Amino acid sequence: MVMRNEEKIVTKLNVIPMSKATEKRLSKVLDEIKGKDLFPEKTEFAKKTLQNVKLPM
Repeated sequence: MVMRNEEKIVTKLNVIPMSKATEKRLSKVLDEIKGKDLFPEKTEFAKKTLQNVKLPM
Protein backbone atom coordinates (compact mmCIF):
# COMPACT_ATOMS: atom_id res chain seq x y z
CA MET A 1 0.00 0.00 0.00
CA VAL A 2 1.42 3.32 -1.10
CA MET A 3 0.53 6.46 0.79
CA ARG A 4 0.88 9.75 -0.99
CA ASN A 5 1.35 13.09 0.60
CA GLU A 6 -1.04 15.58 -0.90
CA GLU A 7 0.66 18.92 -1.35
CA LYS A 8 -1.35 22.08 -1.50
CA ILE A 9 -0.40 24.51 -4.20
CA VAL A 10 -0.42 27.98 -2.75
CA THR A 11 -0.40 30.94 -5.07
CA LYS A 12 0.52 34.33 -3.82
CA LEU A 13 -1.84 37.09 -4.85
CA ASN A 14 -0.85 40.70 -5.08
CA VAL A 15 -2.99 42.31 -2.42
CA ILE A 16 -3.39 46.06 -2.53
CA PRO A 17 -4.05 47.56 0.88
CA MET A 18 -7.03 49.93 0.88
CA SER A 19 -9.19 51.75 3.34
CA LYS A 20 -12.69 50.63 4.31
CA ALA A 21 -14.17 53.61 2.44
CA THR A 22 -12.35 52.61 -0.74
CA GLU A 23 -13.55 49.02 -0.33
CA LYS A 24 -17.15 50.22 0.00
CA ARG A 25 -16.89 52.46 -3.10
CA LEU A 26 -15.29 49.67 -5.12
CA SER A 27 -17.93 47.21 -3.96
CA LYS A 28 -20.70 49.62 -4.97
CA VAL A 29 -19.22 50.13 -8.46
CA LEU A 30 -18.76 46.39 -8.96
CA ASP A 31 -22.37 45.75 -7.94
CA GLU A 32 -23.55 48.33 -10.48
CA ILE A 33 -21.66 46.82 -13.43
CA LYS A 34 -22.23 43.17 -12.48
CA GLY A 35 -23.95 41.36 -15.32
CA LYS A 36 -23.84 44.29 -17.75
CA ASP A 37 -22.37 43.99 -21.21
CA LEU A 38 -19.53 46.52 -21.13
CA PHE A 39 -18.45 46.00 -24.75
CA PRO A 40 -21.59 45.42 -26.86
CA GLU A 41 -19.88 46.12 -30.19
CA LYS A 42 -17.18 43.55 -29.56
CA THR A 43 -19.73 41.01 -28.32
CA GLU A 44 -21.81 41.37 -31.48
CA PHE A 45 -18.71 41.09 -33.67
CA ALA A 46 -17.65 37.91 -31.85
CA LYS A 47 -21.14 36.40 -32.24
CA LYS A 48 -21.15 37.14 -35.98
CA THR A 49 -17.66 35.72 -36.38
CA LEU A 50 -18.45 32.55 -34.45
CA GLN A 51 -21.65 31.87 -36.41
CA ASN A 52 -19.60 30.97 -39.49
CA VAL A 53 -17.18 28.65 -37.70
CA LYS A 54 -17.77 24.96 -38.38
CA LEU A 55 -16.06 22.54 -36.04
CA PRO A 56 -15.29 19.03 -37.22
CA MET A 57 -17.29 16.53 -35.22
